[in-house]
Amino acid sequence: MDLLTPSIGLIVWQTIIFLILILFLSKYAWKPIIKFIDQREEKIRISIEKADQAQKELKNIKNKKKKILKEIRIERDLILKEALKIKEEMKQKAREEGFFEKKKIIKETKKMLQIEREIAIQELKNQIGDISIKVAEKILKKEFDKNQKVNLTQERFIKEFISDL
Repeated sequence: MDLLTPSIGLIVWQTIIFLILILFLSKYAWKPIIKFIDQREEKIRISIEKADQAQKELKNIKNKKKKILKEIRIERDLILKEALKIKEEMKQKAREEGFFEKKKIIKETKKMLQIEREIAIQELKNQIGDISIKVAEKILKKEFDKNQKVNLTQERFIKEFISDL
C-alpha cells in the first residue's frame, strides 16, 4: 500500500534527491556529454559538407570526363573520316596509275610483238628465199649435169643471177 500511495515525506525526499541528481549531472556529466555531442555533430556536419563537396567535385570531374570523351570521339571521328578520305584518294590514285601502267605495258607489248612478228616474217622470207635459191640451184645443176655440154656462159649467167638475189 505504501508504493501505491506514497507519503508526503517520501515524495519530498525523492524530489530533493532527484534535484540533486539533476544538479550533479548538469555540472559534471551533461556539459561534457553535450560538448562531446556538439563536437561530434560538428565533425559529422563538416564530414557531410566535405562529402557533398567531394560529390560535387566528382560530378564536375564526371562532366569534364564526358566532355573530354565527347571531344575525343569527335576528334577520332574526324581523324577516321580524314583517314578514309586519304585511303580512297590513294586507292583511286593507285587505280589510275595501275590503269596507265597497264596501258603502257600493253602498248609496249604490242609494239614488241609487232617488231617480233616483222622480224619473224622477214626471217621466214629470207629462209624461203634461201630454200628457193637452193632448190633452183639444185634443179639447174641437175639440168646442167644432164647436159654436160653446158655453155660456160650460161653457168656464169646462173651464178651471177644467184649472186644478185
